[in-house]
Amino acid sequence: ALKTLRRSQLDRVQPIIRGIGGQRVDEKDFDWAMTEVDRRSILLPSSDKDKPQDGRSMSLAATVSAEHLIAPVLDLMQPDPLAQCAVEVDEQTQAIKVIANEHVPGGKRVQFRPPPPGIPNEVFLTSHGYIPEINTNDFIVLRGIMSEKEWRGLLMKVDTGDAEAAQKFQLLKIFHDDNYSISAFTLPSRLLLALRIFHLNPKSPKQNLGFEELKAMIQEDRNQFFSVQNEAKVAQSLLDVADELLKKYPTSLEEDVKMLKEGPLNEDQRLAIQYRRSKKSLLHQMKLRMESYLEQAQTPS
Repeated sequence: ALKTLRRSQLDRVQPIIRGIGGQRVDEKDFDWAMTEVDRRSILLPSSDKDKPQDGRSMSLAATVSAEHLIAPVLDLMQPDPLAQCAVEVDEQTQAIKVIANEHVPGGKRVQFRPPPPGIPNEVFLTSHGYIPEINTNDFIVLRGIMSEKEWRGLLMKVDTGDAEAAQKFQLLKIFHDDNYSISAFTLPSRLLLALRIFHLNPKSPKQNLGFEELKAMIQEDRNQFFSVQNEAKVAQSLLDVADELLKKYPTSLEEDVKMLKEGPLNEDQRLAIQYRRSKKSLLHQMKLRMESYLEQAQTPS
């Protein structure tokens, strides 16, 4: 998600850069530049002139029209939820003020209160230079609706002339090109809809749905429960995805925890491993949820 955002920002500024110096900036250089700007800036909320005068709520566009104010002092400061310091901006002069409610001796790194909860770890890392120990708003991004192995299996059936597989491919290809954000507590409804359709068993009367009926279900975002067996197959697909993504990391979650405890690590290495550990933790939570469901589904009622 962060990479997609960066690319859209680069697409907007590329013509301006070429107009100034005739040069083209690649994604790597632009990503570095934006990260440095984020680390040294404060987001200013919309000014009063953007607010409606009749007491109505602001539109979404107004609430997101914040501006970056460059503040080089920020990269010398360390966020801390329990800190007695705050960073404020003078609305008239736009001067940055660090307000300390405790004595800060010379040479000591200032601790300041971080932003409120509600943002993923990508923002904490790139804009504030740290990873929270616990962040219930963090998420992982799944590219596609199932594991690469399972998708290849569907394509192989299509190539052999399997009519049922061809129908499912036509219905699901638009889903497989999308990205899906999964947090510790939520699964996207469109991801579940796609997997439920993929695992339909036409031999079951309640699951023997025609192409047009399934197409209408997708167009209406009409998600529905088919059977315990169907849900179990969905859970197994998500479990396989989590396993596949975890295997792509060069280290395990346990190895990351050990490295963070035993070191030695410089600050950049520590941040990188903390970020990596946070994503692996979400994948492990996803695995535990799916394993728990599968265990319940297999238990006789």
